[in-house]
Amino acid sequence: MKLEQMEYDVAVIGSGPGGLPAALAAARMGAKVLLVEQNGFLGGNLTIGLPLLGYLDKDGNQVIGGIAQELVDTLRDRGAATEHIPCPMHNSVTIYDHEIFKIAAFEKCLEAGISLLLHTQIVDADLENGSLRAVTLFGKGRRMEVSARVFVDATGDGDVGYLAGASYEKGREGSGVLQPPTLMCTLTGVELEKTIRYLEDHPEQMEPGPSVEIYPGYDGGYLRANLHHHVLVGFRRLFLKLKAEGRLPVDRDTMIYISTLAPGTVNINCTRHLGIDGSDVKDLTRAEVEGHLQNYALLEMFRKEIPGFESCRLARIYPFVGVRESRRFRGISRLTEEDVEAGRIGDDAVGLGSYIIDIHDGGGSGTIVRKVKPYGIPYGMTCSCEISNLMFSGRCASMDAVALSSLRVMPSLMAMGEAVGVGAALAARQQCSPGQVKAERVREILAGNGAILR
Repeated sequence: MKLEQMEYDVAVIGSGPGGLPAALAAARMGAKVLLVEQNGFLGGNLTIGLPLLGYLDKDGNQVIGGIAQELVDTLRDRGAATEHIPCPMHNSVTIYDHEIFKIAAFEKCLEAGISLLLHTQIVDADLENGSLRAVTLFGKGRRMEVSARVFVDATGDGDVGYLAGASYEKGREGSGVLQPPTLMCTLTGVELEKTIRYLEDHPEQMEPGPSVEIYPGYDGGYLRANLHHHVLVGFRRLFLKLKAEGRLPVDRDTMIYISTLAPGTVNINCTRHLGIDGSDVKDLTRAEVEGHLQNYALLEMFRKEIPGFESCRLARIYPFVGVRESRRFRGISRLTEEDVEAGRIGDDAVGLGSYIIDIHDGGGSGTIVRKVKPYGIPYGMTCSCEISNLMFSGRCASMDAVALSSLRVMPSLMAMGEAVGVGAALAARQQCSPGQVKAERVREILAGNGAILR
């Protein structure tokens, strides 16, 4: 089969929270950019019903700016996003319209002059003298070979790095256990007033598990004050009771729903798929099947057991599971649990993270939650230490499993993505490897574009 040849300065594979800002930042610096996406829309996990968590730190200070803030501002101008609402559990919650986000993402890419390829996947990588010469893409029976000065792996699972033979790790050190993925769904016909009134009358249903650290005030009053822009993690006593009675259709100890901008509509984050590796297509298949069946079983359980959900209806199941953790690749530097816990912000920090350490138990039903101070995202964690022109943007970047549990939320990954795009464009312009780009120069450009670095 004849290969169609294409050449770019920067090729970004994956358009999720790590990829979209990377492509935008690189293109706005004058690079010729290709953005490749396997779906028929842009955004990845930004489109599957999740809220944006962690624009604010635990003390209410904003730590995410730049393109990540620009996207929210664009949605707000259209009445499609809330402010960043402080939350005693999640630091902050920002609710937005995922369909309007898809439209805004296309508009931003077209304005920046980015070339788009949808319905397209990477199938091969050609390595030459420690550098990625080209990747082979496939879509609808068509094979395309793309060469670039810099490649950005924003696939989440590190598909580019994997095909190129780069070193990676998975799971918790010592055990290899991965956080379980979730297939989200949307329910309509929910009477949230009734749900919140019940939680006000039964505050024990808002009590967290023993491994969950939250600030005071995460209660029915907080939910009522933020009726249309909150995330509920609750009903633990009910879930444990149902589990003991053999009537709980998922292996988890709390209900999670996300309120939306549409009255009576919530997004459900409750399915749990243990032993799933998101980088294994057979595991993904099992999770997708389980997710559909679990969501329907949850719907029936909610109708019977959760006040306000008696007449709820299933409006949609999202098109792919949300994977929390899979491959993480070796970079020039590595973000660690110690860095996160200590709140280290080095001179090479090109963004900030501050979201809670949030570990969904891959071997059971619980969750570990710990508050942290803001910490730096080191530029070197995005640069492969083995392949000179390969960068990682997103949860496949160089970090340990605990650091990932905090940095994996979408605003933090968008901050990383913008820095990757700047670094990639500079490397293409200077005809050097991304690892040779000075972090100080990346920081200067980011600061000029509204990113928050301190």
